[in-house]
Amino acid sequence: MELEADIHQELPIISKKNNENINVVLVDRDPEWCCRFADLFETETDIHLINTSATKEEAVRASLQLDVDVVVMNAALQPSGRDGLDAIKDILAKKDVPVITVASSADPEVIVEAITVGAVNFISYADMGDIILAIREAHRHSPSLHPKASKVLRDELIRLKRQEFWCKLTTTEKEVLQLIAWGYSRTKLIQLMGISPNTMKTHIRHISRKLGTKSIKEAAIKARQLGLEKHMDNKEYDV
Repeated sequence: MELEADIHQELPIISKKNNENINVVLVDRDPEWCCRFADLFETETDIHLINTSATKEEAVRASLQLDVDVVVMNAALQPSGRDGLDAIKDILAKKDVPVITVASSADPEVIVEAITVGAVNFISYADMGDIILAIREAHRHSPSLHPKASKVLRDELIRLKRQEFWCKLTTTEKEVLQLIAWGYSRTKLIQLMGISPNTMKTHIRHISRKLGTKSIKEAAIKARQLGLEKHMDNKEYDV
């Protein structure tokens, strides 16, 4: 059956909304975890579970048809799948509703994908107790990323920034930068690399421009700060 047709089917609403409720749609294929989340929500007077879905189609239909404030979506509704993330994309394409992704583990790849497709937060099962605060913040449209998700995204940004700078340099410029970072003088570089002083000046000028520094020493410091030396060739040079 086509997804568009499924969306128009009527869904049972567990309970109608009142002004004090944060209406939540829970999407998870594991009945045990659904029960755990439901029990956790039951202890809170302001969080009201109005629907539980187990498939991508059910999740999209419930999120679009019901008066929902926050969707809690498992990233994988099928074993080794990403259909939960696909459901997030389908929902957000048609409705502005905050979605929190949950998963059995804090897999960095899944976290990055979840935030990329539009989830406002990521909570692993191990931290399921943190879902209450996450739901309230999402409902207020002021979500703060869970610490584990925040660390993963910070590490990913650093990796991308390193890659961005690294791709700017030519092979020879990388070699020059590495040698300077190791403490070699410009005179020694010219000797080791067998190039003219003018060619060395050109390489140094290009490196400084590409890394946005005023000098080659600043560029070497910036390279170390970004961890670029980990990507450089580990060549042997005679002093």
